[in-house]
Order: sequence, then structure tokens, then C-alpha cells
Amino acid sequence: MKRFLILLPLLLIGGLYLNWQLTTASHDRDWRDDYSRLPRVTEQDGRFRVEDIRNWNYGMDGTIARQEWITRDIDPDTLEQAYFLLEPFGAVDAIAHTMLAFSFADGTAYVASIEARREKGEAYSAAKAAVLPIFEYMFVWTTERDMYGNSEFYAGDQLYLYPLAIPLAQQKAVLTAMLEETAEIAETPRWYNTLFSNCTNVLARTVNKLDAGAVPFDIAWFLPGYSDEFLYDEGFLAQADSFEAAHQIAHISPLIRELYRIMDPADFSRALRAARGGI
Repeated sequence: MKRFLILLPLLLIGGLYLNWQLTTASHDRDWRDDYSRLPRVTEQDGRFRVEDIRNWNYGMDGTIARQEWITRDIDPDTLEQAYFLLEPFGAVDAIAHTMLAFSFADGTAYVASIEARREKGEAYSAAKAAVLPIFEYMFVWTTERDMYGNSEFYAGDQLYLYPLAIPLAQQKAVLTAMLEETAEIAETPRWYNTLFSNCTNVLARTVNKLDAGAVPFDIAWFLPGYSDEFLYDEGFLAQADSFEAAHQIAHISPLIRELYRIMDPADFSRALRAARGGI
């Protein structure tokens, strides 16, 4: 009996591991509307065409007013600034969603978000996704107006936008890596895992493919709510008198509500930058 009790945890771990290895990830499911289209990326001469960028419109009461998907050409050479986004949710500080945003010389701006792809009627469960292969993950690309409206009105979350402080050449490399990873996911579905393949550590691993160890391992890889302070302390985010000051400057939720009447996504992004003093 004692031997069995000793072996039981190993058997459970082994069973879970085999389940992950033997269960096949798929893009062919009855997806929720917002996850129904997997962005497709093609590259030619260093420029990228991205199909199925989400550009939805949300009512201020949280309803979805319009569903629209657009195709745009993205040239990393025209990138002006990349940003780290933090979207806390729930009552625990450690829990949050992280994303990257990219603004370009023509005023357009797009958000890249790694998300657990859910089927119709399927609710997100962080606990289940930590131990069972129940969600694939995908790279969601949206206009800023879409994602920020989604956070403010649909999800009801606060949003923080931090400019990256790394050299522009490195920001362009990060953008390119994100686009290339999006293309890879379209060809090879992968499982989401709350601990090991979440919105934050997939981003970190993507950056570390460019420069091994560039983003040091930290508890924030598993608890994204701490990721903004971690990146600030590492010098990845624009500096201020303190992290608390940078956090306050990064808070864009009041601006989203103020500017959301601007329907054109590029005009919305230009107005957002102007309201933040160009950052």
C-alpha cells in the first residue's frame, strides 16, 4: 500500500504527460465567432500581408455592434514604436493578459495577442488548461480600436500601454518574429497551457529565439500580472520616476472611452498617440 501511494503521483504525472502527447491539436473545430478566423501571414521581400485582422466595433453597453475582418500589408521598416500591453482581470493581482502593439509611420497600429482558442459554448478555465489539453492557442491580430474597445466595453477590464525602450531595430525584429510565429501556427496547431504556453511565456520565448536569454526567466512567465513591473525593472519599458509613475502613465482606459467615437481605426490610433503626447 505504501509503495502504491508513493507511485501514485508518478502515475498521475505520467498519465497527464501521455495525454498531452497523444491528443492532437487541431484548427478544425466549431469556433466562437471571435476565434473563427485564424490570421494568415505571407511574406515577400521583407513585407508581410496579414489576412483576417479583427476590426470589430463594440457598443458601450458591451454588445458587439459589427463584425469585420480586414487584410493589411505590414512593413516592419515603417514601424515607429512597439508597446507592451497589460490587461488585469479578476481580483488577484497576479492574473492578467499580456499583448504587444505596433504603431507605424502611416498612423495605423495593430495588436498581437496570444489567446486560448475557444469553441462555441466553451468557457475559459485556467485550472483545467494547466493540466489538460483542452484549448489550442492562436495569435489574434486586431486593430487597436478593436482590442481596446474589447477590453473596455466587452470585457470591462482596465488596460495599460507601455512603450518598449529597446532599440527600434530590436522592436522591428520582435514584430517580424511575431508575424513569422503567426504563420507557423497557421500550419501547425499547438496546445495552450496556463503554465507553460500562455500569453506571456510564448511572447518571451518568441523574443528569446532572436537573442537567447534576452528575457530572463521570472515568476512573471507564469503569473502575467507581475510582468509589467518585471519588464520595467529589466529596462524593457520606458522609464519614469518610478514604476508606479510609469504604471499611471500607461493607463489608457479613460482615453479609450473618450476616443472610441472615432470609427476609423487609423484615426483612432493617431488620436490616442496625440492624447498621450505622441508616445
